[in-house]
Amino acid sequence: MKQQRWGETSKGQPGQTATGLVGERRGTRLLCFLLSASLSRLAAAASASPVNNNRHKARMAEVEDDTKKYEPLTEDLVREALRRDKGEDAQLVSWKYKDFTKKGDNYACFVTSVEVQYKEEEHGASMEITYVAKLAHQIASPLTELMNEVFQKEGTCFMEILPKMNEVLKELDIDSIRTAKGYAMSLKLGKEVLLLEDLRQREFKMFDRRRGIDVPHALLVLKELGRLHATSRLVEKKLGCSLLETWPVIFERWLEDDDVPGAEMFQKMIESQMETAAMVMEKIPNYEQVVAWIRSTKARGICIFKESLKQNAKFDALTHGDCWNNNILFRYDEAGAPVELMLVDLQGMRKASVAADLSYFLYSSFTGDVRKSNLKFFMETYYDSYCSVLRAAQVPIPFSLEELLVEFRDKMTMGCISGMILAPIVLSEEEDVQNFMEFTEETIDKTNRERQEIVLKMSKREGGQLQDRFLSMFNEMVEAGIVPNEDAAA
Repeated sequence: MKQQRWGETSKGQPGQTATGLVGERRGTRLLCFLLSASLSRLAAAASASPVNNNRHKARMAEVEDDTKKYEPLTEDLVREALRRDKGEDAQLVSWKYKDFTKKGDNYACFVTSVEVQYKEEEHGASMEITYVAKLAHQIASPLTELMNEVFQKEGTCFMEILPKMNEVLKELDIDSIRTAKGYAMSLKLGKEVLLLEDLRQREFKMFDRRRGIDVPHALLVLKELGRLHATSRLVEKKLGCSLLETWPVIFERWLEDDDVPGAEMFQKMIESQMETAAMVMEKIPNYEQVVAWIRSTKARGICIFKESLKQNAKFDALTHGDCWNNNILFRYDEAGAPVELMLVDLQGMRKASVAADLSYFLYSSFTGDVRKSNLKFFMETYYDSYCSVLRAAQVPIPFSLEELLVEFRDKMTMGCISGMILAPIVLSEEEDVQNFMEFTEETIDKTNRERQEIVLKMSKREGGQLQDRFLSMFNEMVEAGIVPNEDAAA
């Protein structure tokens, strides 16, 4: 008897979720999540709607009032989170917020925690649970509508897309995708809230971003990316349509629209960051060809990203979109070895080539020696994980390992540009943090100059690693033939 292939009886019909409907009216402003959360904040300012300059400056100069920043968080939302987490019988006794973030952690939104006391029976003992709350900043800003779109996108991923993916994996008796659980969401304009599982309670913690990801941590991440990417293909097979048809909120129109509001400003930011990398490299002897390549390439920065993120049926998947070590939490055993991870911050999720996620991760979060000496092993680890999910579902594997390596090579330029921008962010100290929420069209040149000064200072910092990160990355670009090699030409 022929064994039935997974998903053959579940064609499904293209549809839209309540939150997905917003995709049809989304502008192109989510280009701000093209890079890391920090670069995203820069692009967000560039793509915001024009406002009265004097009024805008006055508003953005305001400091967020501590008495107002918790206003979006309501008891009804806490009750909803408790109900989804603990069931209908859970009774809320009390709740309070408790901050745990520091300077540099709260640009796109304000992150805090909610400590909840509850009972499962009317006369039962009181118990405690903590949730993480992501709240919209309570300051007047031209970015208000943009941030509403961001909350809709991330909330949809947590509350709808990932649960659907986990349903598919459960049918195959495979562990769920390793992310926090989403429990409650409010999309009221300017008062957005997302309540999530607090992974600290399960002893997950952040890896020191200034250290390059080592092999044990990297393998966990690559295996999880493989599972995430492969499962998204299974969900499409189950639905009988593209994820974009069911959840248009993850569609990024700017990738297909040449007339993008704010694109010129965004390009200006990319050029500035790339020029900063050139300024660092020109201080190092014998890297003239690298400096020349950066300066000849920077004008095409946004085009390179658009080309790299365009959909390709063979390699398409739902990608994390912002996979670097600040957006990954790890749990460790008694010996200090990493045994499990969780992917966090899903506002950058998009349909794109799997190699875009891999290039972004490998050129944002690694020292060169670890990346270069293990690259083939890393790609094999990812590919094995990706294939294992599809094989469990008896679904054909769309590409070979060799084809994946070629696709990754095609995305290395995007990875390199991401690295030029992300490496200074990864290695920054508290003194290096800029307030991008005060960024305006009028201050872009000043802000870019200030950023260049900060990064140049970082490059001279003893033990700061920035020069080493750049050197190894550009050496790889030369070896791959992306950066012309003058010696070879001669």
